[in-house]
Amino acid sequence: MSDRGFYLVSRGMFEHARFKPRGPFSDMEAMLWLVESAAHTPMDVSVDCGSTRKVVHLERGQLTYSIRYLARAWQWSDKRVQRFLSALTFDQTLTTQTTTGQTLITLCNYEKHQRSSEAATTATTTATTTQATTNKKQLKQLERDRAPPAGFDEWYSVYPRKEAKQAAKRAFNAVLKSGLVAFPVLIERTKAFAAAKNWPALSESERKYVPLPATWLNAGRYDDEMPRGEFVPAAIDPRSFADDQWQRRLGPYHDNGAWSESWGPKPGAPGCFVPSHLIVTPVSASKGAA
Repeated sequence: MSDRGFYLVSRGMFEHARFKPRGPFSDMEAMLWLVESAAHTPMDVSVDCGSTRKVVHLERGQLTYSIRYLARAWQWSDKRVQRFLSALTFDQTLTTQTTTGQTLITLCNYEKHQRSSEAATTATTTATTTQATTNKKQLKQLERDRAPPAGFDEWYSVYPRKEAKQAAKRAFNAVLKSGLVAFPVLIERTKAFAAAKNWPALSESERKYVPLPATWLNAGRYDDEMPRGEFVPAAIDPRSFADDQWQRRLGPYHDNGAWSESWGPKPGAPGCFVPSHLIVTPVSASKGAA
């Protein structure tokens, strides 16, 4: 008998009345449990982290649970679960990443082994030629979904909080496709938001109040009024600014000296674009004046 090829295992086998495991799982049962529990399509799942709840994005072949949860499900000790996962990591069967009590598990060969099983399942109900065409379309769509939208990497590098990247990609793509905001404006607004938040100076407790990237985009926060002292670089030639546009820039300049190089030389400097009638030198009252 050949030792190559695949066979299908139905989801829910662990709940079968006759074959449901009794007592501690064997290593094989634990491995099959991981395969059955892994995401078969990209999805967002909600996980409890102490008194808070957060959303974790799973790619195909990934799952996330705490060591304690796996120990209860398999009727093992926490240490045995850790040894089992370490052994599979050493074999390059899976990889793990632990954050805030949750272990993100990625099955390294999930795509290789499960693709054939899915094709075999579908082939029992559809013609081979039709299925082949469908698979190609699905794979192409999956490749398009995985590819970051144009400009996303640049935008994501600017946004201060780096979490839920896949959800951020979808929100970024939707916002730009909607035409609600142009990419250059979005970048400028995001830079202003990041500067206002000053992420490196925030404490761990303060950082959780900064919106997730997707939340910020979906809520249209790029249209929020920028805090005083934060300036969006001009997207047009400063020589075309009207008086009111210069006045909005001159106010903060007189307050704290803030000035963007994109507006040209500072007021009073050679080559300055600010109209002369707007440049007013404050006159302080002389000491002892009446």
